Amino acid sequence: MCRLPENVLMLSGHWPLCGDAVLVFPAEGNMVCIVPETQVEEVSAEIWDAQILAYAHGRHDSPDQEREIERCLIDLANKNSWKTIGYEGTFEGIAAPGNVAEPRVPSKRFEQLLKSATSKATFIDAQELLDLLRKTKTAWEIEKIRLANEIANIGFEVFFEMVDAGRSAIELAAAVEQAIMVKGTGYKKARRVRAFAQVAVGKDETLAGWRPFEVTTNRKLQKGELAILELAVVADGYWADRTRVRVAGSASPELQRLSDIVKQAQDAAISAIYPGVCASKIDKQARGIISKNGLENEFVHITGHGVGFRYHEGYPILAPGSSQALLPNAIVTVEPGVYLPDFGGIRIEDDIVVTSEGPEILAPFSRQLS
Repeated sequence: MCRLPENVLMLSGHWPLCGDAVLVFPAEGNMVCIVPETQVEEVSAEIWDAQILAYAHGRHDSPDQEREIERCLIDLANKNSWKTIGYEGTFEGIAAPGNVAEPRVPSKRFEQLLKSATSKATFIDAQELLDLLRKTKTAWEIEKIRLANEIANIGFEVFFEMVDAGRSAIELAAAVEQAIMVKGTGYKKARRVRAFAQVAVGKDETLAGWRPFEVTTNRKLQKGELAILELAVVADGYWADRTRVRVAGSASPELQRLSDIVKQAQDAAISAIYPGVCASKIDKQARGIISKNGLENEFVHITGHGVGFRYHEGYPILAPGSSQALLPNAIVTVEPGVYLPDFGGIRIEDDIVVTSEGPEILAPFSRQLS
């Protein structure tokens, strides 16, 4: 039984609107999705072969939601002879539901509700199994993640056009998000699209760009300065994670040299991707190019991570010492970068599919600095 949005999506094709869908996925027979009656229309449009069990919710006189979920579970338990039930017992980060402003997390209270409603069954933590299933993507899922990457390119187009002296970081971020949501919604039938653009500008802000976030301010770009766009896009629950850097005006020879080194490092890492390769070997390829150019101390973060059902997934991790082997149809980011006090930071990030024919870049886009 699942409630986390990424697990419900993976097993059923439905990206929960508010994080309150409960998916019952039996070993035999059709799955059942328990949802508020206010969501039936949207769930029916997305979910695969499943029974939708709706309960009253959202009106001033609706019953307590948790009690309604419990009632539905008791009804299902009475009709089935479940002996063992897996649930999401251990997790840290979560992917957001459609209403990203207010994600819901299954708590100890929900675990107790499950056990109360299905008291005759034995419960086991299924999170390890769910994580294993998420390590590789199906052909359907790869195309959905490709779509999110194509939509991300809409934002890159606006970013490349708008980076110029006098533009503030917040202006750039807002323009990128607007373009993605306006043009991305409906693109190749994408229904629900959201963008999360983080922009750092200038030497000091981009120097801190190695962190897994950017603090977007109203600081304005000066001529010759860098702007980094860290971009997350979610389309119907499937995530893309991309980064581009651009200079206001013309790039100085040194900035262009640094950009070329990062591009070479990314190319080297991508070319090393194939089924079975050790994750640390891919990291070594990128780090080797950067080290050869005397910048080993300026590449301070990992080379990449998993992506798809979440903005950042824990498999695979491309880092020194990582012993993880890449599986066919895994998706991983490749994002080398260098960060120098005199110039700022440069990072380039793309999402790559591991295939038997070699690495496949999802929705390639220009890496030009200016």
